[in-house]
Amino acid sequence: MERVDSLQQHAQQVTGVEEQKTPVVEQEVTAITPAGSNSNTKTRVPLSQSRLLPLVVIGVILGAGAIASGIYAYRQWQYSQSFPQTDNAYITADIYPVTARVSGIVNQIPVNENQVVTPGTLLVKLDPQDYQVSLAQAKASLELAKQQAALAQKKIRNVPVPASASQPFPIDINIQARQNLLQAQATQQRDISELQYKTALAAIAQKQAEVKKAELQLSYTSIGAIVPGKIGNKNIQVGQRVEPGQTLFTVVQPDPWIIGNFPENQLENIQPGQRVDIKIAAFPSRSFAGKVDSIALIPPNNNTGNSNNTNDVRRIPVKIMFEPASIKGYESRITPGMSAVVKVIPK
Repeated sequence: MERVDSLQQHAQQVTGVEEQKTPVVEQEVTAITPAGSNSNTKTRVPLSQSRLLPLVVIGVILGAGAIASGIYAYRQWQYSQSFPQTDNAYITADIYPVTARVSGIVNQIPVNENQVVTPGTLLVKLDPQDYQVSLAQAKASLELAKQQAALAQKKIRNVPVPASASQPFPIDINIQARQNLLQAQATQQRDISELQYKTALAAIAQKQAEVKKAELQLSYTSIGAIVPGKIGNKNIQVGQRVEPGQTLFTVVQPDPWIIGNFPENQLENIQPGQRVDIKIAAFPSRSFAGKVDSIALIPPNNNTGNSNNTNDVRRIPVKIMFEPASIKGYESRITPGMSAVVKVIPK
């Protein structure tokens, strides 16, 4: 009997220890009550519900961010429609190539890269000796043609006049026949001399043309500027042989402008005469001003990028002229090829 009581007591002790090792987890969350309420009631919320609160807060924040982003994007779209802007813009100008018109060896290059020149400024001097010889030969041929023409003219004057032409009365028939023969021979000789003279005159005209050509070719050995501007792309050296049509320099004219490539869906708010704000990447601290000059005509198959999708938004070139006062002091520094950002201001 005592053994049974001892076993029951041992079992009760083990059960008590297990109950102490397994505590019940509860969490108290104080409910938010309206101001002025005297309630001190505490609501017990299960642990799984309390963990949802941070997730709800994060969701609210993300939703608000998405709404704000949408509003910002919409306002940016409205702004772009009201103030068309593009960074796909570059500076250009009238550029004239300086080419050789005759072949020859370069003797002189009296100008340097980026030098400002005016019409008539000597740019290149070619060796003229070959062309001087050609001109001398052409002049000698012209002189010979003139001498041959003078000789033919002299022969015309020296053709004898038949005696019958000066006889008012009839003469012996034999004599008449002889005189007719002489007259025919004289007429034939005159015709030959006149033909020789006309041929000599034609030769003179041809030789005069050859002289003129030789003079032109000689003049082409001195290559000068035909427009004002700045020298660029110099690619020749003294002693180099150049050929006709070869580009030696370019002359960049001093009045640059901008080509801005705008998306076609912005063209509705772009018109000639509108003011344009200009930023040039090379001069970030300086703002320039201009005006829309014209919208370019482009082929209908000109689309952006490499896509063949005709629904893609195309870029349309818009010509923008600088306001002269805004580039004062920068005329020689603004050069073709520089990139720019342009914004059209509505009227």
